[in-house]
Amino acid sequence: MSRLINNAVFGILLTLFAIACTSKKEKLTKSIYELEISDSSSTPRGMNNLADMYFDYAKSFVKDSIAERYLFKAFMFKYITHNWDDAIKFANYYKSTYTVNENTHSINLKLADLYNTGKNNQDSAIHYYLMADGKAQFSTDEKRQGAKTLEKFALANPNSDKSAKCLYTAAKLYQTANEFSDAARIYDEVATKYPNYEKSPDALMAAGFIYWDNIKEPEKAKLYYKQLVEKYPTHPLAKEAQTLLSEDILTMTDLELSEYLIKKNKEKAK
Repeated sequence: MSRLINNAVFGILLTLFAIACTSKKEKLTKSIYELEISDSSSTPRGMNNLADMYFDYAKSFVKDSIAERYLFKAFMFKYITHNWDDAIKFANYYKSTYTVNENTHSINLKLADLYNTGKNNQDSAIHYYLMADGKAQFSTDEKRQGAKTLEKFALANPNSDKSAKCLYTAAKLYQTANEFSDAARIYDEVATKYPNYEKSPDALMAAGFIYWDNIKEPEKAKLYYKQLVEKYPTHPLAKEAQTLLSEDILTMTDLELSEYLIKKNKEKAK
């Protein structure tokens, strides 16, 4: 008899708990909706209030289909309004709760800027820039800011085990931001200062390409390709560089290059 009573009490408690959760979910959903459509939703105060509601919802109903999106928006609103500590807390909760995805990479990129400009913590900024590299979608301004930060760190810490990677990443960011002179200069630094770094052959290849294709100085491009062949003769890129040099491709006009490639393709097809 007592067992039946205990089961009944447990059932009642479970029902009450479900009702309470449903009630909270409905209230939160309503509050979020009302604030989202209000005029204050785009103000710093409104965005912060929304972020807190999003976070509350995500923590309370973590398995709900919208919880992950709410949590990401909560982080972004705290980041946008410069509430750095809350942004960090929300970021850590997001990354500890959900598997790695595009939002994770975006969060890492924003954390890099947060630590760089908001918290003045260069080490953490470097950590997150390197994590975001090749995964997050950088805006042009973010590329430039990231490149400057990484370059500054490498120059100030030449003996750090991260310096070569920081310089190489900075060069890539400058290159994709169309800052070709800065990119070539830093690629040169990578190859000169860190000849044993695994990406140094790539740095020479990239510098040569920039001088050939972007800056239009083929003679300078040749110098980098020659360095690549001489310093890393067994590297796969050395063969490509040697072809560019021996076939005199660097001095070809666009028409000549097009004809050359057509000819090579026909030879391969035979």
